[in-house]
Amino acid sequence: MTVDEKIEIRDLLRKMYTHNNDVLARYLRVKKSPVSIRFISGLPRDEYKDKMEEESKMYGDIVILNITENMNEGKTFEYFKWFAKNRKDNYMVKLDDDAFFHLIHYYRDLQDIPRERVYYGNAVRDHLGTYTYMAGGGYTLSHDLVIDIVGSDWASSNVIGHEDWLVGEWICHVAKEMKYFVHYVGYSNWVPLRQNPFHDFDENLDLRSVGEIILIHHVKDIEKMKVMKDMYSEYEEGLPMVRVIWNSTTEDLTTKREIVPRCWDKEPIWNNTYKNWFYEAWNFKKGKCVYGPVDNK
Repeated sequence: MTVDEKIEIRDLLRKMYTHNNDVLARYLRVKKSPVSIRFISGLPRDEYKDKMEEESKMYGDIVILNITENMNEGKTFEYFKWFAKNRKDNYMVKLDDDAFFHLIHYYRDLQDIPRERVYYGNAVRDHLGTYTYMAGGGYTLSHDLVIDIVGSDWASSNVIGHEDWLVGEWICHVAKEMKYFVHYVGYSNWVPLRQNPFHDFDENLDLRSVGEIILIHHVKDIEKMKVMKDMYSEYEEGLPMVRVIWNSTTEDLTTKREIVPRCWDKEPIWNNTYKNWFYEAWNFKKGKCVYGPVDNK
């Protein structure tokens, strides 16, 4: 997500993601990275119209939604609509322009999770502590889940509010309406091999010693963004460790943790009480996750 005035930030992010996409392609041993980057904006103000039009023509990576620029008054839902109509990618990412993904680590995580009905990110509790949603700095939804949200009358009628919290609400209502299971996967909970995959910006952070970091957030100004660029340039040859985990859809897992009790009524569905679950994995041994019970208090 971006706004009209952040021209310099977009230019630096564009260079950083081009660089990191090249690194990802080398890591995957393919000619072109499978990750596409787009800057999503509302209608620019008059003083920025010409600049954004020129920038868009030059790079072809700016999407201008036909709405007044906003954060919590419908922009995210309009982005979902644009994605549903124009993209066929397996996953959609919403990322703030003060955040940055390490693409290799992020892409590797995606290989371990399902391709359908996936909601992935930095899991946090809502203010009432009743259910979990993914924090707005950067989260991922599978393509089919975006399609179902866009097609939901309830979601399209409830687009105003804190956008990351709203996404969690949309998913709850869509899952209940369609009576299906959603894979909630939080990257903040895979330990100990994953050492703090989510960080707020810190100039002293050494990416070479934090080999599993995925997202850095609150990179609030251009100077901090330049520091981030230098960090990743230094780290580019530090390929991550090979990690194999069991797929979270394995039927015999006993570590499912219910985190969205408000999403479902206590009623039998398909001869069972069918709910959304959140997966936590811990105790990596012999290249695999060992799953154990999690306290749900």
